[in-house]
Amino acid sequence: MTKANLKEALRGLVHQFGFEQVGRSLREIRYSELDDNSSKRADVLSRTVSAKKAEKKKPRVSAPEYVEKMKLDADKEPIVLELATRFEGKDFLPTFGDIDNFCRFYGIDTPVSRSRASAIPRVFKYIATMEIQDTRRILDQGMFSGPSRLSPISDAIRNYGSARRASRV
Repeated sequence: MTKANLKEALRGLVHQFGFEQVGRSLREIRYSELDDNSSKRADVLSRTVSAKKAEKKKPRVSAPEYVEKMKLDADKEPIVLELATRFEGKDFLPTFGDIDNFCRFYGIDTPVSRSRASAIPRVFKYIATMEIQDTRRILDQGMFSGPSRLSPISDAIRNYGSARRASRV
């Protein structure tokens, strides 16, 4: 169809249905074709991307699973495993800030990724090298357990304030 024939056909349609209706129909045709093509492309693209992600994605290893795979002394393993269980329950190193403090305190390089899961190997490899007494002390004293135990701190502040007020009188 030549341009002249196309114009004549469109002119006839405009006279019959009106300019607005013909324009709306042309836009609908245009967008439906674009949607069909883009949805086909998007579908193919999403299938290839999700297939690549499935290939690359490693299953997340929990802290207790990681510790169980480590070769530890028989006397050290239950303590480290208990710390790993507490880590998983967020009773030990509950936030990345706590992990960062732990790493700084013991001179360990802080993990680049700011997720608790990425810190598991680094933290538990170091804990495995610690003396049993130090590991037991962390466990028994609840060290690096984050701000979840604020009642002893608030009690100490309250008692200190009370003692100061009593000494002023």
